[in-house]
Amino acid sequence: MNDKQIIQMYWQRNENAITETLKIYGNLCKNTASRILSTPEDIDECINDALLQVWNSIPPTKPLNFAAFIATITRNTALNKYNHIKRQKRSSNQVQLIYDEISDCIHTSEDIESEVNARMLTDALDKFLDTLSDDAQTIFVQRYVLMLSISEIAKLYNYTESKVKVTLLRTRKNLRKYLKQEGWI
Repeated sequence: MNDKQIIQMYWQRNENAITETLKIYGNLCKNTASRILSTPEDIDECINDALLQVWNSIPPTKPLNFAAFIATITRNTALNKYNHIKRQKRSSNQVQLIYDEISDCIHTSEDIESEVNARMLTDALDKFLDTLSDDAQTIFVQRYVLMLSISEIAKLYNYTESKVKVTLLRTRKNLRKYLKQEGWI
């Protein structure tokens, strides 16, 4: 079954769409959630919540890239769960390190105005990503969207860890400059 067929099943409100999504993208969801969350229970809960969000989003949304759509929802769900757990435990791990790295570029808050501006910021980030080389774009997305560690990115693309770190540093610097020019910071 392909993505178009699965999306059509969502539009028809056919519950088998969830089963088919799990068959094809279950590992993607699990890998994405497990990079942020540490316990199997939290990961499973995150995947279930993400699938519910996909169900509630389609329709009206008709994603162009279903894998990216699911990965993004799973990541956001995992981050929300992580923040909830963090508030309860005040623990830190790889996600906190990643937040710290990019926090000077993107300031976040939990007020309504931030939610309203989130879409415009996402569009600005998309435009910025389009200006990057393929390598820089890939490294940035692997680190800040899929939450891979520096060493995982280096191994995945046969780069040195130094190259990954320098690329991320330069990209964050350029992002900060771009967002300043666009009036975000």
